[in-house]
Amino acid sequence: MKGRTICPKCKHEFVLDIPEKNGKHDIVCPKCKNSFAIQAKCPNPDGECSWEEHGEPRKTILSSKKPRSNKPVIAGIVLICVFSIGIATAFFAEAFIETSLDVASQTGLKGRVEIVITDVSNNSIEDVSVTITGVNLFTDENGRCVFEEIELGIQNIEISKSGSDYSPICKEVVVAPVFDCFVEVKMTEGSEKIVQSFDSMGCTIILLIFTVFPLLGALTCLKRQHLDVSVVGSLIGIATFGFFLVGSVLSIIAFALIMVSRDEFENGKKGKIF
Repeated sequence: MKGRTICPKCKHEFVLDIPEKNGKHDIVCPKCKNSFAIQAKCPNPDGECSWEEHGEPRKTILSSKKPRSNKPVIAGIVLICVFSIGIATAFFAEAFIETSLDVASQTGLKGRVEIVITDVSNNSIEDVSVTITGVNLFTDENGRCVFEEIELGIQNIEISKSGSDYSPICKEVVVAPVFDCFVEVKMTEGSEKIVQSFDSMGCTIILLIFTVFPLLGALTCLKRQHLDVSVVGSLIGIATFGFFLVGSVLSIIAFALIMVSRDEFENGKKGKIF
């Protein structure tokens, strides 16, 4: 078998050919004629051969490699699916939020909503009626009220103050588990009802950014290069979620395939690193 080694005396790197069998082999440097030994290791006839300098393990680049599996290619295809799902999810962000939170709701999770109401001069407004999913509360002297155990999803908040000149407000917010939903509302004088719909554009932009990484990871998987990019792409792909969290599940599968086949990736320079 052929491989590279370095003379421990003059540091000259050269290629040598030794019998494909285990054991100690005496080597002579072609440059300085220094004699040293290497210890060859070959676990099985179809396995991967390597060696180390006698008495001191060292990394080496070999021409003999393990047979390639199809795991990196499968991981690349899976990440392309994650990218496609992420794009579709980004353009239908509102439907994605609803379906994802519906799945979370079925597990019994609830959300918490904190609301602070002020006027245009940032003065707190007390005794404002606030209603979410049939639950009605009034703001305290700081213009604040907190709703516990609220159903997840896009919910309507009805805000009004009787006996005042403030316009009633209907505002859509996203109630999610784990993270509190904080809503700051400014009431203005008027008689017409103000409707503030949920803007999904910000969610769309974030999802589009996230989907770029699985695509980069897919390309490096198909080329079997840059393991770090492939790993990062699969991990960030988890944040693309997808309808019913399909994107997250596929990203986890791709990550597992990448880690199992990580020895098949090249470093982009001379070949595989051992």
